[in-house]
Amino acid sequence: MSTYLGEDLLPGVETLTAEQRRGAACVWCETTLQPGIDDVDLGARHATRTGPAWFPRGCRRCCYGRDDR
Repeated sequence: MSTYLGEDLLPGVETLTAEQRRGAACVWCETTLQPGIDDVDLGARHATRTGPAWFPRGCRRCCYGRDDR
């Protein structure tokens, strides 16, 4: 599932770990994710002159307030 969130709703990319920037961990709680299985794709961010591309994803609990396991 893909849900694009505006930049103002995401943590600053400079505050994220490498795992969070590449989409392997939730951008809010750092839970390890299995992309395509238990994550919510928050929309890839393209590289800019001031920063690299990054791929924010969130866990279901942070995105929807529940855990569907």
